[in-house]
Amino acid sequence: MTNSLDTFAVEPVHPHIGAEIRGVDLTRPIDDALFALIRDAFNQHSVLVFRDQDIDDDQQVAFSSRFGELEKNSFVMASGNRYVYHLSNIDEHGEVLAADASKRTFLKVNSRWHTDSSFKPIPAMASILSGREIPQHERADTEFASMRVGYATLPAERREQLHGLIGVHYYGYSLSLFGDETIEKPQVDALPPVRQPLVRVHPGSGDPSLFVSGHIESIEGMPHLEGRKLAEELVAWCTRPGFVYAHEWRTNDLVMWDNRCALHRASVIPAREIRRAHRTTVAGEGPIEALASA
Repeated sequence: MTNSLDTFAVEPVHPHIGAEIRGVDLTRPIDDALFALIRDAFNQHSVLVFRDQDIDDDQQVAFSSRFGELEKNSFVMASGNRYVYHLSNIDEHGEVLAADASKRTFLKVNSRWHTDSSFKPIPAMASILSGREIPQHERADTEFASMRVGYATLPAERREQLHGLIGVHYYGYSLSLFGDETIEKPQVDALPPVRQPLVRVHPGSGDPSLFVSGHIESIEGMPHLEGRKLAEELVAWCTRPGFVYAHEWRTNDLVMWDNRCALHRASVIPAREIRRAHRTTVAGEGPIEALASA
């Protein structure tokens, strides 16, 4: 396939979020004009699906870097390459993880609705996941939901009540829900709690959006349990039936999503077959801009 404007096509995969990009081969050069179309589609649809992309880590890093600076991995057990996170259900011997394996803690955290790196002072802009080995007989879906749509469909009075509220995101809190005693303490301590507004502006489109996540430990000015309940209610609102796109993976799918406005989760963790995917993460461009009250 030769990359050109003539071969490029965008096909929505869900009424509220996501589109498949056709006519693009990520192993070949992409000129600036074609890349601009990909970026525009990303800002509009929040999730992009590229099928049949048999890429290696260097090619994935090169494509990801077109969107901005890449994050280095925080947890050294994830990958030997600081820019590529090996997300899998296998151990160091290539066998499917035992049910009690410590690495399953990370997989369980990923099964909750969240945004990647919301627990960092400057959250991630995008995550790019390449499905290198996908189960043939077990599902391994990833689900996505739009926080822009979530905000837009809230009653106006409810939206106004959320302006100015600050969520405290903490990865240690997420780990604690599944037992974090197997994770090295210095790694957790390197990611202290951070403050993020519950309502933000999407810099790519200018649209208002919720910014909620399973990583929210509390909301400033509210009792802990009350704040967590509010965060959970807002996540549930964004992920109502009919508002979620479930991506059924195929080998060599590459899927990228916008952490500024999209929630995601691994809805199924295969228990018997190998699931191996490589993720790169594009760093955010600056502190979150909160949406000012009208």
